[in-house]
Amino acid sequence: MPKVKLYATLKEIVGTDTTFVEGKTVKEVIENLIKKFPSLKKEIVNEDYSLKDDYIYLLNGRNIVFLQNENTPVEENDKVTIFPPVGGG
Repeated sequence: MPKVKLYATLKEIVGTDTTFVEGKTVKEVIENLIKKFPSLKKEIVNEDYSLKDDYIYLLNGRNIVFLQNENTPVEENDKVTIFPPVGGG
């Protein structure tokens, strides 16, 4: 089952930095993550369930923007990492 690693505010929302969810694509993993932790919905996806642009989504350390975006295939032992936007100055 794919591992999902969460950082910063996302980790605080769900109460853990690592969880496991099913999915054959990044989109399916995210959808199942939201089913497991509904409070993440407003944080990481838009109303139409498209991924929010200001977050960084990685598959095994590679930004999905350079792969197949949310349609990137996910294997059983893959790791999906989600970074929230960083602010500061």
